[in-house]
Amino acid sequence: MELDPRSMKQESTYKLLIGCVVPRPIAWVSTVGPDGVHNLAPFSFFMGVCGDPPTIAFSSGPRAKNRKDTVRNAEHTGDFVVNVVDDDRAEQMNQTSGEYPPGIDEFALTGLTAAPGARVRSPRVLEAPISLECRLARVIPVGRGPHSLVLGEIVYFHVRDDVYDAATGRIDMARLKPVGRLAGHAYAHVHDIFEMKRPSEHYAG
Repeated sequence: MELDPRSMKQESTYKLLIGCVVPRPIAWVSTVGPDGVHNLAPFSFFMGVCGDPPTIAFSSGPRAKNRKDTVRNAEHTGDFVVNVVDDDRAEQMNQTSGEYPPGIDEFALTGLTAAPGARVRSPRVLEAPISLECRLARVIPVGRGPHSLVLGEIVYFHVRDDVYDAATGRIDMARLKPVGRLAGHAYAHVHDIFEMKRPSEHYAG
């Protein structure tokens, strides 16, 4: 099958894209608005950008209101927090993806705890296994709509003790049990983990 996006409707290219780029990590982004109301929304267009300084990016589309609130709040305070979604919080994450009227606090709606940030004004999800406090670096309009590509520098890490291996400095994926986004209403558990060593720099095959 060969498909030219220039001859396709936007909805069709979107469905194709999200079915091709899988699984996607979920940025569960918490912010606070000018009125002091907390906002929490998931974004699956999410990635690490660089390690020095540690920087992440997520993309917010033009459709859902609470996602627009996320970008507006981040621009107002200059910060946001990315929380990692694990098996235990998948349902609450899904609840925060809904469209709600202004003034609705998704923390209160889902029974989550809004813990204060150490370096930022935005709250973090206390129940999340990992939270990344970010200082807003840049918001870049992308595409027709438009989408907003949000870049943030991580200024503080919150990592639950049992998922952090102090000996190696790595995250234990078997303990973290992150949830990934697929397409449509589908998600994925990360339970079946395998390793492959990179080929040697002298590999000539």
